[in-house]
Amino acid sequence: MSAEIIALLLLVIFVGLIVIRVPIGFALGMSGILGIILMDESFMMFPQTLLSGINNFALMAIPFYVLLGMALEKTNISESLIELTDVIFGFLPGGMAIGTVISSMLFATASGSGPATVAAIGSITIPQMEKRGYSKRFAVGSSASAGALGPIIPPSIPLIIYGVVAEESIVRLFCAGLGAGLLFAFLLSVLCAFKAKMEHVPRSQERPTIRRLFNAIWQAKVALAAPVIVLGGIYGGIFTPTEAGAIGSIYVLFAGFFLTRTLTLKDLYDCFARTAKTSAMIMFVIAAAYLFAWLMSAARVPHYAAESMLMIAHNKIIFLLLVNLLFLFIGSVLDTPAAIVIIVPILLPVAQEFAIHPIHFGTVVVVNFVIGYITAPFGYNLFVAESITNMSMEEVTISVIPFLLVALLGLGLITFIPQISLFFPKLIMG
Repeated sequence: MSAEIIALLLLVIFVGLIVIRVPIGFALGMSGILGIILMDESFMMFPQTLLSGINNFALMAIPFYVLLGMALEKTNISESLIELTDVIFGFLPGGMAIGTVISSMLFATASGSGPATVAAIGSITIPQMEKRGYSKRFAVGSSASAGALGPIIPPSIPLIIYGVVAEESIVRLFCAGLGAGLLFAFLLSVLCAFKAKMEHVPRSQERPTIRRLFNAIWQAKVALAAPVIVLGGIYGGIFTPTEAGAIGSIYVLFAGFFLTRTLTLKDLYDCFARTAKTSAMIMFVIAAAYLFAWLMSAARVPHYAAESMLMIAHNKIIFLLLVNLLFLFIGSVLDTPAAIVIIVPILLPVAQEFAIHPIHFGTVVVVNFVIGYITAPFGYNLFVAESITNMSMEEVTISVIPFLLVALLGLGLITFIPQISLFFPKLIMG
């Protein structure tokens, strides 16, 4: 059996396992073991490839940022962020919804997690928005969509994984994610204001006074310090992204125990247990995806895929359109870490053939997958929104459609205007 036939068989088996709901890590691992047997490779390649897939210092950042997100969720300091944004934006049409978007952005700059952002911010803002005259669909749609900012705005676990796979600077990728995240926050805020006017939602606050604004900032000082420590340390060159995750986690745990006094020893145990479980799942998926990607490489699938893509895409615009269509589909059905590890090594060389900057390409890749967080059938944010609101999945899916369309507009701007991704890396890093 030729290597090409074996690769096709493995892809069919992998897709089949996903369809019957086998967890992504096990589907990749089982396909990998079968590939080793069919290709008559030494079985020692199985543990060696798994270990080499996660033997990277940059991946140490993942458990730290997972812990940071878990700790932020437990400390309830997101409430002060919501109060601050409500004071600033409450007088605008859709002010509470805009405040949800900005609160999610601020929370995401520390947690880096989309589902954690929806759980922490949405569980507070959705009931509040309903009380202030927002429809439930508006409230749920804005919260679930704003939570997608988590994996775009640094620190971003998908950007870390892309940096490892593409061997690119994670700090530069974080800078690129900052530009993309700010664009999405602006577009979602504009949509919130427009929908509020269309639905005649009353404004919740008067124009902020200096006194009220100062008081709100003072109340949110503990929460605001988290992104300042993490991002300020990274961009200021004080510590690496991995060290920033560790220091940020220590700060949030310290704040939870001694400043806000909202953390208990039981909460601490729960944070560590959930961090260990989540990190182990991510690492297992990455390791199994590296094995699968290695087999695809051995069968020269990247070579054939690159040749096919170059034959179909005669210029950069067509290539980027095809990439977006492919990633939007994959992002809605496949786990993000696995998708990045499998697909990026195949398409990055083709992108470089078209003179697409790897940092820009990384931003496009991650934004596509992040949009998958609010795309049925497997959008993580949709499941979180469903669990905290008791709405059906169909209702949650319908509620995010207007925000999904705006996200696609943002994707188009990021795809075809590289300066959005490259401005902050050049400004901050030179």
